[in-house]
Amino acid sequence: MPIVKRLDDMHKKYELKYDGTNVTNRLTAVEELKNARFEAASSVIYNVVETVRDILSEEGVPTGLWAKYIAFGEIVAKLTFSHKGLTLQKEISGVKSYFQTAYNADPAILDRIVEAVLGVVPPY
Repeated sequence: MPIVKRLDDMHKKYELKYDGTNVTNRLTAVEELKNARFEAASSVIYNVVETVRDILSEEGVPTGLWAKYIAFGEIVAKLTFSHKGLTLQKEISGVKSYFQTAYNADPAILDRIVEAVLGVVPPY
């Protein structure tokens, strides 16, 4: 017959297994490394958001419509982390088509965002 784990039993085991001071000491010891990794990983997305904001300001897009373009820029940046070449072109083409049809986004602005993130607009 299998043993049924009860929440009370699991909680008692957790309290015995993980001492609060040990956990605090371990997290404090790696805090600088953790912060450096976070800043390195998030700086790419931060730069994309700021670049897209500059493009939208130049194009005169009302601030209420910025979210869809910022989301598009973040998706393009995310795709560049895992794809390249023809696969990246097809993925971006699909995302661009989706944003045009679903959110009525301006294709010229989307192309400017792709160019800012990639450095070049791929042929569609």
